[in-house]
Amino acid sequence: MSVRMKARPTKDCVYKVVIEMPNKKMVSSSISADDFPKLQAFLEKHGKSESVAWEELAKDRLAKYKASGLALRGARYREGMSQKELSRRSGVSQENISRMENGHRPVGDKVAKKLAKVLHVDPTLLIAA
Repeated sequence: MSVRMKARPTKDCVYKVVIEMPNKKMVSSSISADDFPKLQAFLEKHGKSESVAWEELAKDRLAKYKASGLALRGARYREGMSQKELSRRSGVSQENISRMENGHRPVGDKVAKKLAKVLHVDPTLLIAA
């Protein structure tokens, strides 16, 4: 993983981070000066390995939102839809979509099928384990 950062940091500095993905594609992102120590700690721990399991990277979010909630949010984001738009297209209430994404409600079989059809994903991705 290669990381290049901006020189001359200031108090309100935003660092530009460029990551080389396994397929050689370059992904660019920005992080705040407050998050820079977290990035340094991550690179010290994982910087020399070839790959890191996504579950390891997302363990805090998995604990908070559950895998099905993260999958639902990610699929919705990929399709560029708001919760309100997904609700309108799927017939599932916006409140329930919010509760599922935030890990407060499991995604059942019938609801998963409705959401998956609109989001163009496999329903098993959305079903809580």
